[in-house]
Amino acid sequence: MIKFTLAPYDVLFFGSGRPFNRGDVVASIFPPHPTTFAGAICSKIRSHKNIDTSSILKNVYGPFIQKQGEIYFPKPQNIYGKRKRKKVEEVFVVKPIDKNLKLKLFDPINTNKPSELETLPVYKGEEEVEPFMAFISLGGLKKWLNNEEINKDDILQYGDIFEDEPRVGISIEPSYHSVGGSEDALYRVNFLRLKEDVEFVFWVEFNFADLELQKVNLNDEDSIVEIFNIYPKVVKLGGEMKNARYEVEKDDFISWIRKELGIKDNLEIKKGDKVRVLFLTYGVFDFQGNGMPKIDGFKINSACFENYEIVGIKSRDKDLGTKNKKGFSTGNRHVA
Repeated sequence: MIKFTLAPYDVLFFGSGRPFNRGDVVASIFPPHPTTFAGAICSKIRSHKNIDTSSILKNVYGPFIQKQGEIYFPKPQNIYGKRKRKKVEEVFVVKPIDKNLKLKLFDPINTNKPSELETLPVYKGEEEVEPFMAFISLGGLKKWLNNEEINKDDILQYGDIFEDEPRVGISIEPSYHSVGGSEDALYRVNFLRLKEDVEFVFWVEFNFADLELQKVNLNDEDSIVEIFNIYPKVVKLGGEMKNARYEVEKDDFISWIRKELGIKDNLEIKKGDKVRVLFLTYGVFDFQGNGMPKIDGFKINSACFENYEIVGIKSRDKDLGTKNKKGFSTGNRHVA
């Protein structure tokens, strides 16, 4: 596995794939899709080796945020803050309630929750709380896993990661490659500018069984690292293909995260056990008619997530190309 640390030279724009019209105001999504970084890596290899890169990657882990050397992950969706606060002062964890517990505020039966869910996550304190978008430190994530108290210093809010930078665009009439003359030809785009001490970090696992890699002697991680150490060490990133510099090294994400979080190898799950699942990147599933994912062998007891995201997934059958599927979002923000 190979680790990339990446920092843009300029503003960035990450599209969601959703269409927008002239006269609209559109904002970059954040965090960007893993496929954005997979595309940048494949494009770099293709520029050096001129091969079909559609099947050379197995997995992309990330992107995550690195700030002053510390790595942050999208925070669990059940971490809330006080209502109507711009800055996080305290954090609270909402947890699934006992399905037999009677609440004064509402009855879960009278909500629109899917019938398959046994219970909903609820905060039972006195404070008024609401979800917010942020990342969490590795130490904070370990506290969350161990049901320990999380404090505000474990949280990295979006305002500490990037700033919005609005710019105005002009729609071009494609038939004669000029401004179309329509009154609504202008539109505004909110780009992102990362703070100076912020970088993206992600890990890539290559498919060395792929024939395209084999025919150009890219047979191991050393050969891949050699390509990425060729100057200029720059990739194109985002909707407007902005330049971003990078550093590259061999490193195994799975081994690293297991060690840091104290997760044992070969965990045994028995029938009747309850498993808590956290998505650090988009959780992509086949969804049922009730809006809940289908997970073979498991029944979903409770769930806490912000929204769905449409993610483009490459089919293992090359003839089928890319298909769009729903995925659990890790806390994306969309249109301003």
